[in-house]
Parts: sequence; structure tokens; C-alpha cells
Amino acid sequence: MTQFSTGQLDGKVALVTGAGRNIGKAIALELAGAGAALIVNARSNRDEAEAVAEVIRRDGGRATAMIADVGDRGAFEAMLAEGLREYGGIDIVVNNAATRPSKSFTDMTYEDWRGVLATDLDAAFIASKAAVPGMMERGWGRIINFSGLSAFQGGHEGAHISAAKVGVIGLTRALSEELAPHGILTNCIVPGLINTREEELSPRLAARLKRIPVGRQGSTHEIAAMCVFLCGEHGSFITGQTLHINGGERAY
Repeated sequence: MTQFSTGQLDGKVALVTGAGRNIGKAIALELAGAGAALIVNARSNRDEAEAVAEVIRRDGGRATAMIADVGDRGAFEAMLAEGLREYGGIDIVVNNAATRPSKSFTDMTYEDWRGVLATDLDAAFIASKAAVPGMMERGWGRIINFSGLSAFQGGHEGAHISAAKVGVIGLTRALSEELAPHGILTNCIVPGLINTREEELSPRLAARLKRIPVGRQGSTHEIAAMCVFLCGEHGSFITGQTLHINGGERAY
């Protein structure tokens, strides 16, 4: 966890979905380093979620690991209710969890389609619905959604993913208009090629890396740092924006 911004989120409670590993883990740790208490969500791997929560508690923070598949409405709503009971409210929602199964449109079933939208889009709606009433009462809140490059350039065998990711941007823009008068800011992050594994890149990703002007992959810390910035005082005039963190790979 960073020590640079410690304290700016003291007293806030943050939910990060998909926080057991990779980008979600980095976000959870960075928010905790800034003073927030954390609800660390993972779909099924309790050991990973508990490990993240334990790091936060060991460093003096407050955190609870909560397991639920965000694509399962009943399970996710039950988890959110539990989190609200334990913490009394959720001030920061980071809708990070996503699924990206490849499938050709001709082979795609309605169940395939709905499965991706449930995780990548519906979950952002469900989490925000649970947290926003309390945010409005307190006059402060932050919602950070995650989209992807597939929302802008499409993707082979990814019609369901592209549709969901475009929807996330639309939800972000709509909520920013409606909720900003209540002190609730809503933004969307679009990561580029982020280094989440210490292994050799596939030929496809290696070719993609060559197109990135800064000449490297991004780090999970760089995504997490943007989340803290958007939640903190220096991001208090930013809402409704889609922020690309991609090293210049695409300019929009």
C-alpha cells in the first residue's frame, strides 16, 4: 500500500469487486493505503480475498473479504446487504470485476450473451443501486466503473463483451449527470495493456506492445493510483469522464 496519500480517505468505506488479484487487488490496497476501509470481493477464491484483507489489517486498516459472483444477482445483492450491515454504508464503489469469454457471434447463445452482460454491466448497476442511497444521505460518494478497449474498437469473437463495455460508459455518463448534484462523482477507467502476470507475452500481445508509444506495459499500481486520485480531493471536479490509461496505444 502507498504511504504517499495516507489519510485522505479516512472514514470512507470502499467496495472493490474482483479484488482478489491483479488490478482489483492493487486498487483495494491503494485505497486502504489512503485510509479507506475495504470490502474485498472475489467470485469464489476466498483464500485470495482473505489474503488481501489480511494485508490491509496487518498494516492497521480495516477490511473484510466477501465472496460472491457479481454476475449472480441474488448472491451479489446478499453480499452487498451484508457489507452495508457491517459497515453502515459504502462510500466508494469500484466495479472492477469482469469476464471475457471469446465466442463467435454465430455460435453465441442468449445465455452466453446474458452471462457477460450480467457480470460486466448489470453488476455495476446493482452495486451502485445498493450504495447510492447512503451516499446521497451523506452528500458524498464515488463510483468508478471499468470499460475496455473493446468498447471503442470492437473485438473478434467478443460481441457480448463490446456491448457490455459500451454500456458501462453509458451508465457512467448518465449517473454523472444525475448524481453529481448530490456530491457523487462517477467516472470510468479504460485500461490498456497491463502487466498482471510475470510471464512471457504471447505473440499477439508482444505485437501489441510494439504499438505502445511509451514502450512498455502498464502496471496495476498505475491503475490503482488513478482510482485514489478520482476518489480524493484532487479529483473532486472530475465526473462523467472515460479515462484511458494505455501508454498512448489509442487516443480518443
